[in-house]
Formats: sequence, structure tokens, C-alpha cells
Amino acid sequence: MSNSWINDKYNLIENIIRCYPDLQDVLEIYNFEPSIKQEGCRLVVVQPKVAIACKLPKTFGEGNCQINFSNIFLKGLKISLNHQDILGQLMTGINTQPHWGCRQFLKQLDKNNFEVYLGKTTVILSELETLDLCLCIDTVCQEYKKLIIKFENSLETWDFEFLNVANSRGFLLFSVGQKLWKLMQQFADEFDYTKGKSEWHLFHNEDISIRVSRGICDHTFISPRIDNSNFSIWSQDKINIIYFINDVYLQSLERGKVTSWQQDIGLRGTWTAKYTKQWLLEKYIPKVINYYLDKFQLSEAELLSEIINYQGDAYGGKLRVQIKEINEIRDLLPYLHDIQSWLHIYKENIATTLLQSYYQTFTDLIRNTDSSIIGIDYIMRNLFRMKWKNTQEEIPQDSIRWNFKYALNYLDEQVARINTIKYENSLKADLITRTFIWIIENGKISFSQAHLNTAKHALQPLWEQSRFEMRHVFINR
Repeated sequence: MSNSWINDKYNLIENIIRCYPDLQDVLEIYNFEPSIKQEGCRLVVVQPKVAIACKLPKTFGEGNCQINFSNIFLKGLKISLNHQDILGQLMTGINTQPHWGCRQFLKQLDKNNFEVYLGKTTVILSELETLDLCLCIDTVCQEYKKLIIKFENSLETWDFEFLNVANSRGFLLFSVGQKLWKLMQQFADEFDYTKGKSEWHLFHNEDISIRVSRGICDHTFISPRIDNSNFSIWSQDKINIIYFINDVYLQSLERGKVTSWQQDIGLRGTWTAKYTKQWLLEKYIPKVINYYLDKFQLSEAELLSEIINYQGDAYGGKLRVQIKEINEIRDLLPYLHDIQSWLHIYKENIATTLLQSYYQTFTDLIRNTDSSIIGIDYIMRNLFRMKWKNTQEEIPQDSIRWNFKYALNYLDEQVARINTIKYENSLKADLITRTFIWIIENGKISFSQAHLNTAKHALQPLWEQSRFEMRHVFINR
């Protein structure tokens, strides 16, 4: 059955209902009663035309939801979405109007109807139904996103690669050689917390994993990454050290004296991924090597040379400066590159709420750039593409008159334009970001502290949005 046939039939029904107000009053009897209820990890959001019951994620676990409609023609339809569907389809375009083109799951068919893609189900909804659906999705996704960000912030995991290993969730900290991992396991077994009371008797071996614990309080769980194509981890040249999330332990905390597992985070309680890595590299591994050095006639330099320390927050061979602490304009570049990479693969339009201050503050920041900057043709071609619908034929080939003053005029035009619209084409945001990057990389810029601070303030929420979507949304599409 073709979508066009379904759409024609649905339009006919909608027109009949609109022509007979009494019939519309009868149908509204079936509308849901609006409400928002949450008990633990269960969130139910109801609008007159749509209801969503959602199981929210817990500690990087997976949630899901079910969508119901009050429309008598869709009464028996129950659409179930898994964790990947929620993140990959629903999460972009929150708090935008359906007709803006910012939502991945919507396609406007005409003035009054939308084609809606939910998981593997496609339905045709009226404008009112679509609005109610978006309202419900916004409430659910805001809470869903808030929890994921809270987990990442609390356990300090943003800088580490997220992994699903053998149905368990973890984060890649660093890699070691096989010999060093065997020594780490041997030491943990020898210093099991049941075998003594020294400061190093704080381990418990569980299969191939290491549990840092004193029995009553677990600090952290680490494990080697297992390649599912091999039956033994020892067939790998390098052993990836994984920081694991132990749901059973975190849930046991909430059943105990603490009201939430976040209250237990700290050196005497649950260790974060960041601290676990620091402790392993600075305390545990040196202790292991020193303990077995003479016993097994080991080469300390050889063991240490096989450690691969991944720096998730590195850029250009050095750690990036946190946005709030930036005082040099070039330290903004890692974040601009992150944003540009995100915009480059972004397909939908973007609400201008985050872009307006970004365009304005960065234009002001680079306003006093020396006119001798190289690559003015690259800058102008990016800006012409923004203005002239991105067709190569419309871009002037004569670059003799181009200078930075022309570029600045075009940037000011974009600032004026972005403040008059509700949504922006993602390609235009990509092009202006490429322009900012080029100018900061290649220009001699005179700027004030006030200009830098306002630019940092505008950059922070935009970069956090890009970081979240690159890590949790696009990977699930």
C-alpha cells in the first residue's frame, strides 16, 4: 500500500471531520487527559492526542518507550522504541516546531499532515497530532538526555571511549602489554582483601577481571577487553584496560543508606573513570612492577614502554584547555573543530537559539584581524556559498577585490540574518565555523578579554550539544 494512497485517504477523513464540527466534538471525547507522571525510572507523558510511557536509562543502561494515540483510527497502534531508536531518531530538534525541518523523524507532506518515522513504523499524523507528539517527545528526551549527561559527569567518563563488551558497558582507559596485565592480575590475587590487612589488600579477582574492594565497599571494576573472535585474551598483542559500570553494586547502594549512587562517589566510595585511570597509572602499576621486578628479573622500561595512554581530550599532541580557563584564542580551536565535525554530518536544520550568540560573539572576536591574512579566497568562497544557495556557478571567480573587510561585511550580514530566523541550515553553520577556524588559525587577531569571555560563554553550550550528539545520537543512526 503506497504512502500516497494512505495520505489521500487520511486527508479525506480529516476534511470530513473538519466539515462537521459535531463529529469533531464526538471524536475529541476520546482525547487523553494531559499529565506528566514519574515514579523512579518510569516517566509517562500525556497530551490530548499522544501518550508516551518511557523507561528511563540507569547508569548507562538502556531505556525504551511505548507511544499510543487517542485517534480512533490509530487506537490499536502501540509503537515500541528501544534505546537506539530514542537516541538516534528522537533526540535532535528538541523544542522546535514540526515544520522547521529540525527533527529527524518528521517529513512534512502538506500544510496539515506529516509523515512520522518511529522505529520501523511509519504513520501519517495531522498537524495537531504531530504537535502533541513533539511535546511528549520533548519532555521524554529532555529527561533522558539529562540522565545520560548526569551519568557521564558524575563518573567523569566523557574523555574515554564508550564500549559494549560481552553485554556489559565500560570505558577504555589505556592499554598494556600481556606480561604487565598478567602481573597486575597476579598481584591482585596475591593481595586479595581476604588474605591480609595491609593497605594493598584491597582486591578480589572475578574471572579475568579485577575488583578493587575491601569487601564492604567496592571502589572500581577493571577488566581486559576481550575480542569476541578469539577464545583467549592472550592472543592479542595489547590488553585494553576497561573501566566497568557495575549496575548490581550501584543499585545496592540505593537500597542501603545512600539515597542515590552519586552520593557514594569519592576516594572512600565509588571511583570515577578519571580517578581509576590515575590510580592505576600512578600507584598500582608502579607498585606491581616494583614488587615483581627482582623476583622475575623484569625490565621496568620494557613494561612501561608497552603502555598506550589514550588522551581523549588531547589536541595537537597536548591536552586541551578547558573552555572556562582559555586565555589564548588558539585554544578555542579544538572545540571549533569538534563543532565543525558535528555540523558536517548533521542533516537536519538547527534551531538558531544556540547559533545566534555564537555567530555574533565570534564575529566580534575576530573583527580586528590583520588584513594580511592568507587564504582570503577560501574565506570568501565559504561565505558566498552561505549566501548564494551553495551552487558553484554563483560564486564569483574574480577575487582581486576580495579583502578581509569584505569578509567581515559578509559575516555581519550573517549575524543580522541569524537573528531574524528560527532555524538554520546545518551546512551554513558548518561553513561559518570553517571560516572562524581559518581566521583563528592563520590570522593575527587583536581582541579584548571581554570579547574572548563572551565567545567562550557562547561556545560552551554549543560544544556540549555537539559532544552529546556525536557520542550518543549519531552512533545510533
